[in-house]
Parts: sequence; C-alpha cells; structure tokens
Amino acid sequence: MNSNTGITMMDEKTLAAVSEQIAKIDPVVKAHQGGVEIVSVSEDEVVLALKGHCAGCPMAPLTYGKILNKYIQEACPKLKSIKYVEMK
Repeated sequence: MNSNTGITMMDEKTLAAVSEQIAKIDPVVKAHQGGVEIVSVSEDEVVLALKGHCAGCPMAPLTYGKILNKYIQEACPKLKSIKYVEMK
C-alpha cells in the first residue's frame, strides 16, 4: 500500500485500466461540455463522477451505463461495482 495515497498495488492497476477506458470516450463527452472523473477505486469497486453537461444528461445512462461500463468490465473483469455520482 502506498502510505501517501492509501492505494494498494492492485488498486493502482485498476486505476490505470479505468483511466485508459475513460480516455476512449473522453473526446466525445468533452465535445458535449461533459466529463467523467474517478472519485475512488478499489480492487472490486470504482466510483466515477459525471461532470458538466453529463451530470443530469438523459443520454448519460447510455454513454456511461452501457458503453463505458462495458469497456471497464472488459478491462477489469474482477470489478463487482461501477457507481456514478453527479458533479455540477
């Protein structure tokens, strides 16, 4: 465990994999003045924040719930939970 961040080596691998998957959809969501940010990560759960126009967008469940979740699950099959919160 990194004593400065509290993140374990496994969490660091998950963090890197999730960041890579977010990068795949980042240009699209930024074009719509939105974004997604990692709030927390552990070996079995990731919490992501929807920002800007993505927060409350009616298309967010498709963009994140279907597309990004699929990318993340493929990259991190041991994840049990992907949660989203909204940031304005």
